[in-house]
Formats: sequence, structure tokens, C-alpha cells
Amino acid sequence: MNKPQLIIKAIKEKLLPLTEKKAAEGNHLFGGIVLDRQSCRVITAGSNNRQENPIYHGEIDTIQRFFADRNHPDPASCLFVASHDPCPMCISAISWAGFHEIWVLFGYDDVKRKFGMPVDLMMYQELFASEGASDENSFFRKYYLKKEAAKQKNAAELLKEIAEIEARYDRIPVQYFRYPGM
Repeated sequence: MNKPQLIIKAIKEKLLPLTEKKAAEGNHLFGGIVLDRQSCRVITAGSNNRQENPIYHGEIDTIQRFFADRNHPDPASCLFVASHDPCPMCISAISWAGFHEIWVLFGYDDVKRKFGMPVDLMMYQELFASEGASDENSFFRKYYLKKEAAKQKNAAELLKEIAEIEARYDRIPVQYFRYPGM
């Protein structure tokens, strides 16, 4: 199995079921998983927990779960997989945590268009006069799962699986939540 295929498997088996459960509790769709870089074995998964605290985004929950295990591997030896392109707070936290390879299922355009959540891009624009975090910098390299899947020999199969995952995300009901300060 190639890396995109293993990441898709991890999303389907670990991240998506957790996201569905947490969204049913009134939280948002955003989540993450940490995988071993070599085997793509799932180390931990996390999901948005905005009902408890508005800054408990999915990536933050994932990072907290990762570091709660005292025997966690070096973050630099792992992949961080985000269901959605991280907001400014989360991309900074991923960087500070030491993850150098980030994979993203839904890009910023998807978040704005499909999920009706333009706030992440607004934050980048208003706070940093930027259109988002750069994909490659001194701290990390970001990969988009759809783009990387399209480069594989089994691209058609992988893109079909990604479309199935997207359809499941589309069916997850999200309760309105007013973030403090907005």
C-alpha cells in the first residue's frame, strides 16, 4: 500500500468514526490523527471539542492526546493528518509540537465552500495579511491528500475512496455554535 492509501485507511477507520461521534455531541467536524511516518500506524486520533472550550479544535485535541502518552514517539518521526486545512492557531500548535510532515484532506477552499466556514481564511487575512500558511517552510511540509493520491498508480481507486469519505463528511450534521468574540 502507498502512503496516500494508508492515510485514507486511517481516516476511514479511526478519524471519521470519531468525528461522527463528536459531531453528534454538538462539536465540529475538524479532527486529526498522528501516524507513524514509516508504517502509517495510527498513534492517536482527536476531534473538535468546542462544547468544552472554543479553542479545543480537532488538531489541538489530537496534539494533547499525543503528548498525554508519556511514551509517545518523537513528533518529527510522525505524520500529522488534519481533516481540514488547519486554522492559524492549529497550524502554529502543530509546528510548535514538532510535527514536520502534515497531510490535509480538505483544503481551505473546501472549508469555505463545502463547509461554509470562511473564518479560518478570514483569520489569516485579518491577523497576518496572508491567504493561509505556506505549504513548505522551515517548520513543516504540507501535503494535500487529493493531490498526492492523484499521482499514484492506483489514483482512480484512491480518488474514489476520498470521494466516499467526502460524502460521509457531507452527511454529518453540524449544530450551529457561536464562538465567543465573533
